[in-house]
Amino acid sequence: MKKLIYYLMTLVDMKLESKIVDFLKKGKKITVFDIGCYKGSFTQKVLDLLGKQKIQFYLFDANKNVKNYVSHLTKSKNIHYNEIALHNKNGKAVYHHNSSFESSGSSLSTIIKNDSFWIFSRKLILKFFFLSTKGFSQYSVPTITLDSFVKKKKIKSIDLLKIDIEGSEYSMLQGAKDTLKKNKIKTILIEICDKKTVYKKKENKILDFLKRYNFSLLKKNIYLSPSFLSNHKAGDYQLVNRNYYYANQKK
Repeated sequence: MKKLIYYLMTLVDMKLESKIVDFLKKGKKITVFDIGCYKGSFTQKVLDLLGKQKIQFYLFDANKNVKNYVSHLTKSKNIHYNEIALHNKNGKAVYHHNSSFESSGSSLSTIIKNDSFWIFSRKLILKFFFLSTKGFSQYSVPTITLDSFVKKKKIKSIDLLKIDIEGSEYSMLQGAKDTLKKNKIKTILIEICDKKTVYKKKENKILDFLKRYNFSLLKKNIYLSPSFLSNHKAGDYQLVNRNYYYANQKK
């Protein structure tokens, strides 16, 4: 019952568009960044979709519990876990950990933490089923920019960049300008999260930012679960780098 309640209250499924899957399948060597990997379900999904293709995975999450959640994946030599937050600067930041729903609101951002309607409604449901309502705690975590990480690891290109970090996605992208400018990223799957009152503004801000680096929106999907009995909303956006994707389509 506990797992079912948590599943229904945090129901978000980032599905890759078939066109992106087909594009990735054409690559001989694939590099995937799973930012906000949590339990590694997205990484597992990519493994299932692409089969035995040669893939290097780089997983990121600042949640100190995640290393145990993904231990079954990191047994593979091609899957590398990094307990660090990708951000707009190298250093440290305050991480807000949602003890009741780790996958919802655990982030450098306080968007969900400060959503009193979401907090009240979720606590009410948890209490009804006699489940834990511990809420948020916070602790300091190390941060690094995507640019710094790519340079440090000498990564030539990122075939798929998946971002699911509960509201801090724009800040994270600010730390990826050099990598974007050099056209090292081919496809992006990003979750955008913010207060309903400013959501459209943030959506436009992120899409306009990525458009300047040759990205075109392929598909978007607004989630129902986060906006239910809350003051925020979220959705996933799939984008492709025109320099790679459309040239590849002609082959």
